[in-house]
Amino acid sequence: MKKDSVTTLLFQANNENFAELFNRTLLAGQPVLPEELDEENIKETAYIRVTKEGGGTTLVQYRDVVKGVRNERIFAVLGIENQSEIDYAMPYRVLELDFVNYARQMQIIRERHEAEWKAEKGKRRRPPGITDGEYLGRFLRTDRIVRCVTLVVYWGEEPWDGPVRLSDLFETEAEAPCAVQVEMNLLDVCRMSDEEICSYTGELRTVFGFRKHAENKERLGAFIFGNREHFSSVSETAMNALEELTHSPELKKIRTPEYQTTEGGYNVCRGIQGMIQDGKLEGIKEGIQEGIKEGIRKGIREGILEGETKAKKEMSRSLADMGMSVEKIAEAAKVSIPLVREWLSENAGCL
Repeated sequence: MKKDSVTTLLFQANNENFAELFNRTLLAGQPVLPEELDEENIKETAYIRVTKEGGGTTLVQYRDVVKGVRNERIFAVLGIENQSEIDYAMPYRVLELDFVNYARQMQIIRERHEAEWKAEKGKRRRPPGITDGEYLGRFLRTDRIVRCVTLVVYWGEEPWDGPVRLSDLFETEAEAPCAVQVEMNLLDVCRMSDEEICSYTGELRTVFGFRKHAENKERLGAFIFGNREHFSSVSETAMNALEELTHSPELKKIRTPEYQTTEGGYNVCRGIQGMIQDGKLEGIKEGIQEGIKEGIRKGIREGILEGETKAKKEMSRSLADMGMSVEKIAEAAKVSIPLVREWLSENAGCL
């Protein structure tokens, strides 16, 4: 995806989106807060020593989005790479991005020690207590670097069939014990389940859901109907990202003052309804109708299940009054023995 892609603004300009994305994909046990995120330099540069004549070279990498986080639990650099197409060298690219970040951190530490150890005549002096290895490497046993975590967000319609481990790129013996086994973190948006998407509480639910179902109008309509509160005021940034990702002509028609909200977003629900009334979105109309029907069917199923349960409970109590054993009652009602005991204990408590 191009570096000036508006989709990057979903995470670059919105710490809430950035934090929720990482918390739900990688940091569930160590969540970060939006206010703990700081902007990092998207252009990462490191000077690397080489053996060729000239002494060194400069490596430069541009990340789509990168933020630093520092709190009592986590010290890390978090980066996002947006992909609209499958990159079959992606594990290497992720390793290269992380390597340049680590190299830059090592460079900063070594330059700091060189400045601290500089003598009056410009030569380095060796402070007391510094070992030979520490002095030569300009890296103390107490020095540490901040870990770097890169998440690849793939927005493409086709399933990701590219490599996900660096060892997948090796010509032979990819699974050998001595081979490097670096696995990249990948989120394949269009392969997310609706349950996973609806676990998001912010505007990423809107973006992920719309992107996943954009090619199927009925499913898109059902998703919008089921999450209409999230589509009542879609931000300008999210609308830009969705237009870039889906090229949806419907979104362009909704971006008018008629559907603009007081929060500065757009009421996609009302815009969709307007186009349905004009007969321009028959597929989405069918999807919404199907969503309504499914809601009715779900209610009927739940009602039937509740009625069956009540009937079985009453039957179990009647059979118990007649002296039948719990095991026989469970067999007759086609339920578990513990459930029968629970029903009977409820009945005993009411006496």
